[in-house]
Amino acid sequence: MRVIPKKLTPGEISGAVEKIRKKYEAYVTKYFKPKTLKEAFEERYVRALRARVDISSFLIAEISAIEELIRREEKKATAEPAKADAEKQQSIADRVVEENRKRIAKYPDIAFHPDASEEVRRLLGALSVLLRDRWEKLGDALQRTMYSMSSSEMLSLDSKLHSLAATDKEEVPQLLVRLVSQLRKFPRNYPQIERHEKEYILEAAFLLNDLVIVLERVRQVHADVTAESKKTIEETLAYVSQIVNDFRVKDFKRKS
Repeated sequence: MRVIPKKLTPGEISGAVEKIRKKYEAYVTKYFKPKTLKEAFEERYVRALRARVDISSFLIAEISAIEELIRREEKKATAEPAKADAEKQQSIADRVVEENRKRIAKYPDIAFHPDASEEVRRLLGALSVLLRDRWEKLGDALQRTMYSMSSSEMLSLDSKLHSLAATDKEEVPQLLVRLVSQLRKFPRNYPQIERHEKEYILEAAFLLNDLVIVLERVRQVHADVTAESKKTIEETLAYVSQIVNDFRVKDFKRKS
């Protein structure tokens, strides 16, 4: 029976990361391997954190991978025949990151800073399309409903969207200013950068999920809107729901 690995505690996670780093250092030094192998692990680890994969499973897989590399070199050193792999296997983290990247690749990549994560850049792109190309038209469609742009709900969503998105590619939205400030500092504080990126994603998730609720209510309650307004509402709902699914933020909803 296959035993499912337990979830690691924060302390165990830190210990596992340090263990992997030391094993890579020993591997690189003892067997004259390129330092980029250790750097590649650091990059996979950062991507895994950003992609919110199961860190326990990721680290267990990474420990197994470096230990396997060491075992192979030990076999070579003792002149034992090494078994060739049929093909190179991608790590769990690499596969997850690649699947996520393909899902969000359809949205504009707004490079407000070249070192910002692709997830944040493309989420900004998705929200900016909503603001620039769909928001005014949606306001017209909602004009004769309880969610007109003068309602408290829509005024709040409008303010939030303007703080998250931009109509100009050169403009940095309010909720990304602190992230840009951190990215411009050297040496960089990576925990702070990660925190600001997560804050942006969370606030975007709240906005998107709140808007889905509003548009679903309008669709149910206001069946008497014009055909053109109905089409606009349906298309906007479909677009926003797609963003929610592609960026995997459906469960990030504001507490009532």
